[in-house]
Amino acid sequence: MKDDIKDRASIPIPPPLIFFACLGMGILLEYLFPFRFISGAWPLRIIIGCFLFLVSGLMAVSAFIALIKNKTPFNPAKPTEKIVCEGSFRFSRNPMYLALLLLSGSAAIVTGSVWLVLALLILFVSLERFAIRPEEKYLTDKFGEDYLNYKASVRRWL
Repeated sequence: MKDDIKDRASIPIPPPLIFFACLGMGILLEYLFPFRFISGAWPLRIIIGCFLFLVSGLMAVSAFIALIKNKTPFNPAKPTEKIVCEGSFRFSRNPMYLALLLLSGSAAIVTGSVWLVLALLILFVSLERFAIRPEEKYLTDKFGEDYLNYKASVRRWL
């Protein structure tokens, strides 16, 4: 049983919780202290925001399908069964985290909120520090050369 506990990334905060905390903080600050970086260009902001929202959804769905197909859990608290190189994992080592960043970015662009841009930056740094680094260490320790080869051939983001 002790080995099961060690066979997972040591992520202290679940990534979806980081996402919702950052997004909630940005929305709350925007509500309390409205601060916009762009007041005009509404149609263009909607188009760009919707495009990012769509790309985010497609990237997440592609990642989930690839993980399900390879019988690998998407929950980082569970052991990773294998390195997945299909779907959006062909282009990014962290497509689900990238999808969260794109989703947050789409909200920041649509609203024009400086607070949501700040929340996006905090989300980026938090995911990097509290999720990606521990996951990469875990995957390197578990899969060794196979993961290092994947890491060398696929970028972290895009």
